[in-house]
Amino acid sequence: MLQISRVKARVLRAARWRALAVLAGAALGGLLALPRTPGGGASAPPGGRSAGGPDATESALARAERAALSADRQCLEERAALLRRPALALPATARPELRAQLLGRTKAAPVLFLSEPAAAEQPALAVALRRELETLPGYEVFDRVVGKVRSEPALARAVFLRDGYLYTDNPELARLYGTLTLSLLFRDAELRLMRGGQELSARRLDDGDYEYSSGPERGRRARLLLFDRVAAAGGNWGEPLHLDLQPLAQTLGFDELRMLHASAERLVVELVYGALRVPALLHVGHGGLTLGCEALGDQRAEVQARRALALREHVLQTRLLEVIREQVDEALPFDEPKTEDGQQDGKLRPEWRMAYLNGRSSFEFNGDRYAVFDRSGRPRPPQVCIDFVLDTFERASGNWWQVQGQARERVAGRLRFDDPALANRRSVESFVEFARERSAEFDVFQPAPEERVPLRNRAQFFASIYGQREHYRRGDIVAILGPREDEKLHYHSFFIVATDPLSGMPTELAANAGRPRIRSWEGEMSNAPRRSVWARIRPRGVWLESFLGPLREVSADVPAPAPSEPTAG
Repeated sequence: MLQISRVKARVLRAARWRALAVLAGAALGGLLALPRTPGGGASAPPGGRSAGGPDATESALARAERAALSADRQCLEERAALLRRPALALPATARPELRAQLLGRTKAAPVLFLSEPAAAEQPALAVALRRELETLPGYEVFDRVVGKVRSEPALARAVFLRDGYLYTDNPELARLYGTLTLSLLFRDAELRLMRGGQELSARRLDDGDYEYSSGPERGRRARLLLFDRVAAAGGNWGEPLHLDLQPLAQTLGFDELRMLHASAERLVVELVYGALRVPALLHVGHGGLTLGCEALGDQRAEVQARRALALREHVLQTRLLEVIREQVDEALPFDEPKTEDGQQDGKLRPEWRMAYLNGRSSFEFNGDRYAVFDRSGRPRPPQVCIDFVLDTFERASGNWWQVQGQARERVAGRLRFDDPALANRRSVESFVEFARERSAEFDVFQPAPEERVPLRNRAQFFASIYGQREHYRRGDIVAILGPREDEKLHYHSFFIVATDPLSGMPTELAANAGRPRIRSWEGEMSNAPRRSVWARIRPRGVWLESFLGPLREVSADVPAPAPSEPTAG
């Protein structure tokens, strides 16, 4: 079963530890807020009272409270003074509603531009081609422009790059720019690429494409994302025009950043934590942001608790993302036979499982042969979309098939989804119902029928997701439903793996729809644009913590009856 008894016990224990951690954090925060002497220790209580007495404690807390109130007042005064000064006119890409449209349609580096990248002096042809793109941003015009610059990388860069940035504030162009390749823009042997605050390098391959030669994806094919900055190795970019928001968002754990005033040195903002709004002042420097001051006021304890929770959730989601990236690297096949007799999605996994447990290296289905392992000896079980979701949780708990050369068994981690209440673990609909009945482990949100906008109404769809952004965050599972080409209703499910720190818009999704990939909303849903969001399932942190820990149990899997046919893909 789903190990419900052990999970619930761990949930209760985790809840107790969580309460203790919050209390301890509050106490630690109070101690850290105490005024310090020049020598580094806490200032002595007045009147020479004993540091351990009740009067001393009361005095220390009172001083800490006065210091906090003074810091809040000073921060608000600084912000008020800056708000009276002239502000930078930020580019359109700083507007949250527009960012939702841009970042929903293509993968991007979610940075904040303080000024719009300017196109350098260009040949007349480049100016004309860019104007044509901006006037008629459709596939036909885009393909024609790409055809005209394909043999001239310098011309291609003049058309598509601005000061080295792949930049546009047009959502339709953003979708098209997602298909641009480095090989179209460059022929140089080495490239340098700035993605947010990270500088990457790429080298040219014999086929003309590029692969990363540094960074976490070293050795993989290099991609160009919206708002990336790219140049030949050795080239000089000058000062960055963008700010990387991710480090500050991770440190402070806010949901979004509301811009009120910007200068070249400081930003006046509100940090958003759900319904909480924290006035803050940020310092600009070296392409990033640091916290100058904030006025927490009466929200202090609640904000500190939210930040502690955000940090814990970040650790959990990082582990799940590691497993997602493992599946992307393995390119696990989608469970759809090469040759089908009617609808046979989901039929390959039971066949793979029996071949694996019986010691075979391949199996046959409808006359086609399939491998049990990949070339590296890793297990290659076919997945439907909900398999990808549940496999991610199980693998993160240590539950997965052994590699080639080891015993043919499945190592049992702390979690396995085979509870009888989950009637069909390969059905999106069954999993949503399963989650709805377990409110201690999952939170389920379903938009009202009139709020379900299909992707084909793109502007309304992304506006709807942005309008309901408080319901979507990193680590959530989204289920979509709607007709495909066969006019039958189909489900699909995926993870949210990234959000935009500025707007709070969920931006990157992970799923197996052909093979595991991390894509934008547009990339994940465009093959069936009549589908809309049907449900959002959020695993609760205490449930995740119950199995994302050191493994203590190992057991072998045994053959079981083939699962029922999935209702989703």
